[in-house]
Amino acid sequence: MMWLIATREFRTRTLAKANLISTSIMLVLVVGGALLAKPFLSDTEPEATVLAVDSATAAPLIPFIEAAAEAQGMDVEIEELDAEVDGADTTLPEDAAGLIVGPVETPELFMEDSDDAVVALVHSATQAAVLDAQVTDLGGDPAQIGAALAAATPTVTPVGDADDFDPETFFAGLVVCVVLFVVLIQSASVIMMGVVEEKSSRVVEVLLATVRPVTLLGGKVLGVGLYSLVQAVTLFLPILFASWYLGFLESLEVPVGTIVANFAVWFVLGFAIFTIFFGGLAALVSRQEDIGSVTTPMMLLMMVPLYLAIYLVPNNPDGTATVVLTQIPFFAPFMVPMRAAFGAISTGETVLAVVICLVTIPVLTWIAGKVYAGAVLNTGGRMKLTEAFKRG
Repeated sequence: MMWLIATREFRTRTLAKANLISTSIMLVLVVGGALLAKPFLSDTEPEATVLAVDSATAAPLIPFIEAAAEAQGMDVEIEELDAEVDGADTTLPEDAAGLIVGPVETPELFMEDSDDAVVALVHSATQAAVLDAQVTDLGGDPAQIGAALAAATPTVTPVGDADDFDPETFFAGLVVCVVLFVVLIQSASVIMMGVVEEKSSRVVEVLLATVRPVTLLGGKVLGVGLYSLVQAVTLFLPILFASWYLGFLESLEVPVGTIVANFAVWFVLGFAIFTIFFGGLAALVSRQEDIGSVTTPMMLLMMVPLYLAIYLVPNNPDGTATVVLTQIPFFAPFMVPMRAAFGAISTGETVLAVVICLVTIPVLTWIAGKVYAGAVLNTGGRMKLTEAFKRG
């Protein structure tokens, strides 16, 4: 019976004319926008990599850097200057990927952000310079050349704080949390409006003549959950296609597979935790106008973990408060994906959070079912939560 109710709810929501029109418009805008934007984006040329070279100590490396860049297919722009070196506090010229300071045989490469391509380029140039010097030196022999080449490795010195904020990592976690929040809010609103609509029109009285209140609530939640999942997939797949087609996924150094897996798991768990309780609370009122007075506390309850995930996790992903909140069911759907994006959560912590949520869901379902059963037939004013629970 519950599956029949869920199927009816799913078909009603999915095949609604407004939903079909809005979904079609979204698909056309996303996919069509990607197809139209592709020719313009493909014409853009990548900017050249700027390398600053100390003219007093490393200038002889310049021709070897240019030759190595040509061999590796890199677009490199050399900027000669009088460098002022101060170890890790060295300031790089504006827009420069690195600063090279001699001697030529063992140069030092100062960089703010590590770039393997630049390091490999300087390495090749250094080896070529040493090889050239050894070959032209009358005292050189193969053994000396091999030893010199083996020792000709640039030293990379990080500049600034090694724990700088990673915007791509933050963006990956933020996307999961925000999309999850929006989908959960939308799903909860659909369930609440459906419950109150059936209650105000007295349709629920007819339905309860053949099914139990808990079965009716469970069917509605399951049907809306499937509808929301289809909506999320319908929204996500075109965006993923557009990102791939336009080449954005190649430029973002984020684990797309992990993001999708996190969203899928915590969408199911978050949906079960939040929306089941929303459905029970919606039965406390009999008019659409009164929904806000009941569900506002629940909305705030969802916003608290969202903001904590956005602001607390990036600043202290391994802190005691973060670790504890990760294991609280109402916080886990937002805290776990953000910590996973930062690589700050172990597999054991993730499994424990999932298990706690799975244990909590039946308890919340029982509570929501009692509230729904005790309040759904009340046609008067707003009913108190404790009174509805006792009557259920």
